[in-house]
Amino acid sequence: MALPGREAVIAQVASLSVECADCGRNRWWRPDELKRFGVNGNTPLAALSGRIVCSACRADGLPGAAVSIQAAFIDERQRVRSEARMLSDREAPLAGSRRA
Repeated sequence: MALPGREAVIAQVASLSVECADCGRNRWWRPDELKRFGVNGNTPLAALSGRIVCSACRADGLPGAAVSIQAAFIDERQRVRSEARMLSDREAPLAGSRRA
C-alpha cells in the first residue's frame, strides 16, 4: 500500500488489466510479465501509460498507444481507494445539468 502523498508502484499490484481503445483487445498481465517494457517493482503506475502499447495494433501498423490500464492491488484498502479516486475523476458534475 502506498503511503499518503506517495504514488503506488508495481510492487503493490497483483495484476494489470490493459485494454486497447482502438481494437478492443483486453489482457491481464502480472507485474513480472512487464519486464520487456522496462518495468520493475519500483516503477510508478503513472509511468506505465507511456511504456505499454497494444501489440495487435502494432502488428497492423497502427500506433497502439491508446491503452487503458487498471490495476488490481494486493491490498484491498488500496484497491478501494484507487477505485474511489478513479470514480471521482470520472463523475465531475456538468455545469447546468439537472437530474430528473
